[in-house]
Amino acid sequence: MVQIKALYYRYQHQICFSIILIIVGISLLIWWQISQSSDGVSSKDFTTIAAHQKNAKKSKKTINNEKSANVVIDVKGAVHRPGVYYFDKQPIVAEVLSRAGGTLSSVDSVRINLAATLTNGQVLYVPMENEQVPETYPLPGQSPQNVQDNLQDNRSNQSSNDKININTADSAALQKLPGIGEKRAQDIIKQRETMGGFKVVTDLQEVNGIGAKTFAKLEPLVTV
Repeated sequence: MVQIKALYYRYQHQICFSIILIIVGISLLIWWQISQSSDGVSSKDFTTIAAHQKNAKKSKKTINNEKSANVVIDVKGAVHRPGVYYFDKQPIVAEVLSRAGGTLSSVDSVRINLAATLTNGQVLYVPMENEQVPETYPLPGQSPQNVQDNLQDNRSNQSSNDKININTADSAALQKLPGIGEKRAQDIIKQRETMGGFKVVTDLQEVNGIGAKTFAKLEPLVTV
């Protein structure tokens, strides 16, 4: 026992130093293991997490804006980003088109009233070139009645243009009419030259061979 104490007192400094080294070594080993575990979450993971957090904040902001929005506009047709857009107050067409990425190059901007105000729940349909605007989605600044009147005028003009003018049509054109052959076409031309031109469509009945039944078929197809 005395010898052990003597050895301890003789080598106590070396013993203390060895113990300290062991403690430091164990501490370094523990630190190394912890650092290896931390490396499992790479910088790429941190970047991904940050991106998700940013997107989450953006989505939350968008949802909050949608909840606080007073006006909702549905944009359709020839724009770069069709979709539903939210506004705090009634926007004008120019503002809505700007949010939708603007119109396509094929749009005739003259047809669109950029200063027209849109209301909540309204559909803004942007037509392509000379595309006919749907009756249910009239252009802003134009009432549905005006659209209907224009459509009726267009149909009337189109119907009129489709009819054959019996004062100017040649023999080939007249022969396109039901019941009109080459001889009857020549009779119509001769009769209009004699009369100095047909004044009304019913004058066709003056042509030899065109009775009431034949005229009934021709009347909706001709004009003067």
